[in-house]
Amino acid sequence: MSLVALKDSISSGPRGLTRDLLQHGELEAPRAEPLRLGPSVDAALPDGGLPRGSVVELASPLGLARATSLAARACVAAQGRRHAGSIEWCAWIDPWCTLHAPGLHQRGVDLERLLVVRPAEDAIARSAVRVAASRAFALVVIDLAPPLGLEGVQVALSRWPNVVRRLALAIESSSTTVLLLTDGSAHRALPLPVAMRIELERDRDRGTRLRIAKDRHGRLTGFTSFDLDAPSLGVCRANVASDPIASRRGGPAGSVLPVR
Repeated sequence: MSLVALKDSISSGPRGLTRDLLQHGELEAPRAEPLRLGPSVDAALPDGGLPRGSVVELASPLGLARATSLAARACVAAQGRRHAGSIEWCAWIDPWCTLHAPGLHQRGVDLERLLVVRPAEDAIARSAVRVAASRAFALVVIDLAPPLGLEGVQVALSRWPNVVRRLALAIESSSTTVLLLTDGSAHRALPLPVAMRIELERDRDRGTRLRIAKDRHGRLTGFTSFDLDAPSLGVCRANVASDPIASRRGGPAGSVLPVR
């Protein structure tokens, strides 16, 4: 930024100076508050929560290790925020029809503010991009891990790097977080170009551990245990004594929109 331009910005007042510095890349735009999932989980995440305006991958073996329950916790956290006086909406791309409405409700998810989209397998990517591009949702969960029992069904992650880039562009500079649920054991030629990749696994005591396997700022970590059943904002311990979502049972949840 030239000296003359800097003088003109100063003369236009603090707002003009801030705007011009942002445009010239000499001042970072303030980042939105991370999506906080509770003290136990946040302690294992670099920013103390899921980054906003970003695509995050949650990889677990066969889509298990309580990945769905963690996504539900993220949904509760997103709905805990208010925008223009109303509760935020969340969207869940559920092509396998595995969401269990009572389980989500027990986890504290507001079903009246949850849009469930159930596209055909060949329409998952198209549906996900359309939902994210609407910017109407604080959180968009995309389930790419077919449940056990669906033999021969597998999402070709080799086609998803371009989709992830489209998702990232769709939510750039917004407060939306896109959460991809993937099978961490599935073969892939290239990693997905996500802002963060979180890997889950079960430990010997049947607890759950996570590690940051990829981060755009290079903040990688080893596996850290966390207590997903610890109460968080908006969730009562009486409602989370069990894991009603991990069974991956089918059933309606929220407003269901089939997309073909």
